Amino acid sequence: MYNKIKSIVGRWVEQEFKYSNKYVLVFSHPRSGTHFMEAFLAKNFYQQEDLMTDNVVWGHWSNRLVNGKGNEFGKLFGSHIFPNRGIGKVKMPIIYIYRDGRAVAYSIWKTNNFIHSKYKGISFSDFLRLKLDWRGTPAIKVDNPSQNIVEHWFEHVNTWFDYAKRNNKVVIVRYEDLVRNPYQVYLMIHNKVFSDELLLSNDNVNPISNAVGLLPNKAVIDSWREAFSESDLDFFMSNVKHDEFFDKDEEK
Repeated sequence: MYNKIKSIVGRWVEQEFKYSNKYVLVFSHPRSGTHFMEAFLAKNFYQQEDLMTDNVVWGHWSNRLVNGKGNEFGKLFGSHIFPNRGIGKVKMPIIYIYRDGRAVAYSIWKTNNFIHSKYKGISFSDFLRLKLDWRGTPAIKVDNPSQNIVEHWFEHVNTWFDYAKRNNKVVIVRYEDLVRNPYQVYLMIHNKVFSDELLLSNDNVNPISNAVGLLPNKAVIDSWREAFSESDLDFFMSNVKHDEFFDKDEEK
């Protein structure tokens, strides 16, 4: 069994940054609605396509696991990496989905196998302040950790926004908009990427009501509030340069 997992992990390392040029690809920070976005694309733009990938390897670099059930929409997955020169090899449009960093931090903290096992049971407050031992994705080890999850999330989203300004093949989608206004997101994606395809009516667009993904959660926007103390919120705000990427609609 160990050799089988080792072989699968080896193939993942070789293939991780070899992108499909047949489908739109979804990039994101971990726990930002990646599978939600993949499912939305699949059900509304690729209804007749087989997008299944087998043996999905996931989790922290210290404990990589294999999900033998695969990913129903895996051919639409790009990566969780920061934008780099390799992204330029992608010929198809890219969708970058981002989410309020407070929700991202909370989701990563409560997701099994996204944190090193030596930190099992760590409190949320301590996790916020912990220096991450991975970058981009929990699969990529960092030998000299320097960023907490807040700094990591902010840099990730900020660099992708900057990249999108220089590259019109990148479409930015906010997770909270996809939850609240799926048809508006559908129209934006259709107009920017699938303008030659038949335009569906609001009633015919699938908003993806069921939880999806390897570790599915219901699309609850403000569940992070139950974890944050006032001092945690102050710490979060002290580690970002601006609040442009926050879900301000939720605060109204």
